[in-house]
Amino acid sequence: MENQHNSKLLTLLLIGLAVFIQQSSVIAGVNVSIADFITLLILVYLLFFANHLLKANHFLQFFIILYTYRMIITLCLLFFDDLIFITVKEVLASTVKYAFVVIYFYLGMIIFKLGNSKKVIVTSYIISSVTIGLFCIIAGLNKSPLLMKLLYFDEIRSKGLMNDPNYFAMTQIITLVLAYKYIHNYIFKVLACGILLWSLTTTGSKTAFIILIVLAIYFFIKKLFSRNAVSVVSMLVIMLILLCFTFYNINYYLFQLSDLDALPSLDRMASIFEEGFASLNDSGSERSVVWINAISVIKYTLGFGVGLVDYVHIGSQINGILLVAHNTYLQIFAEWGILFGALFIIFMLYLLFELFRFNISGKNVTAIVVMLTMLIYFLTVSFNNSRYVAFILGIIVFIVQYEKMERDRNEE
Repeated sequence: MENQHNSKLLTLLLIGLAVFIQQSSVIAGVNVSIADFITLLILVYLLFFANHLLKANHFLQFFIILYTYRMIITLCLLFFDDLIFITVKEVLASTVKYAFVVIYFYLGMIIFKLGNSKKVIVTSYIISSVTIGLFCIIAGLNKSPLLMKLLYFDEIRSKGLMNDPNYFAMTQIITLVLAYKYIHNYIFKVLACGILLWSLTTTGSKTAFIILIVLAIYFFIKKLFSRNAVSVVSMLVIMLILLCFTFYNINYYLFQLSDLDALPSLDRMASIFEEGFASLNDSGSERSVVWINAISVIKYTLGFGVGLVDYVHIGSQINGILLVAHNTYLQIFAEWGILFGALFIIFMLYLLFELFRFNISGKNVTAIVVMLTMLIYFLTVSFNNSRYVAFILGIIVFIVQYEKMERDRNEE
């Protein structure tokens, strides 16, 4: 009876984690999520009922070394830099953010070792993510003040329960990939994917638009060269329809990009075709400015990083720019230093390589697409303190470790 009660408690906690890991709010300069509280409860649960999973490993050792390094750099800036003014508050805030990133990463590595936790988390995540996307669509159509305030970044771009439209767009793309993989009922799959695609257009994310085009091309090629006759015929019919539409549009101007003015968020996404790289600075993006600022911060610290000092604080004092880098790679180099930043990139490439290496019969395609999606988004958004990304990376590490263990077992 007690075991059943514990199992129900764990299930509720996992459902809560799957739902609220898609929620993030900025309070006192720190991203806070209900999932943070749930994560701590899960760790307490594991401590009492599954403490065999809570083991120190090389990753925890790395994070401890990295934190020690960042603290040393912080002290160096405090004592030897007269320009930078450091407060205890920002050091504590950076420590809290870093600690939760480590916790989410570690939890991602071990959570799927618990019974049916994978099924509970994936199912709850997909259902809740599709529901959030549906409400974003509804809010965009009826302009409900309550829903707009809750789910939209401004009058044009939705953000879901996240604090940034691009952040939300990335979670929706990952949900799209998972929904296509794990929803087996054809009607439910089409319905869920349709809602997710529609909700993605409400985000106005140009990066999402590019990724969707790449995914569509991959899907088309995969189906076209499959041995399934129905899939091949379907793709050929779609190709014929698109060619006919393109022909008539060229000759009779049925549709032009300017027609998207009635749909501001979609128009923002499509601006990448009209403006190219100039769209990086369109509609408040200002990517080039913040990227140059990040490089300036890296140079200022001689490549050693800013330690636990707030990145935005240093950027504002050096260049007067109160913005994050909008690039995970650059901001990690700026915060962690070139050495640890390089190790991070090498580790990301290593994970991707291992996923491809163990991709027998396409079983790792979903994980590969999720990984590539995050790596692409790292170019345009700062996810260095993202709990969501840390959790997903932890799961990918688990997948790679599991594949290695299976290979070793088969070789014996």
